[in-house]
Amino acid sequence: MRPERRRQRRFAVDVPARIEAGQDRQVARVRDICRDAVLVEADRWYPLKTRVAVSLELPGTQGELQLSGEIIRLAPGDQGSHGMAVLFSDLSQAASDRIDQFITRQEAG
Repeated sequence: MRPERRRQRRFAVDVPARIEAGQDRQVARVRDICRDAVLVEADRWYPLKTRVAVSLELPGTQGELQLSGEIIRLAPGDQGSHGMAVLFSDLSQAASDRIDQFITRQEAG
C-alpha cells in the first residue's frame, strides 16, 4: 500500500459546481474536498498547472463559494468523466472559514 501523500484529510461530497479556465466554462461535480484542495469531475480535462476558478455550494454553508487554484493532478472520474485535483490559492478568510465549518461537521458526524 502506498503511503498517503496528502497533507489534509479529504471528505467525500457530491455537489454541483462550475469550473472555469479563462473564458472556458464547464458544469462539474465536486467529489471530495479538504482544507487546501478539491477534486472536481467534468466532461473534459484542463491541462496540469492550469489556473481555474471553481464555484460550488457546500451543504450547510449558506451560499456559493468562489475558489481559485491550480490543477495539480488528473485522474479518470466516474462514468467517463475527467477528474481534476485543484490546489487552492488566494483563499479568502471567509471561504476558508466555510470550508472549515463543513469539514468540522463531517469530522463530528
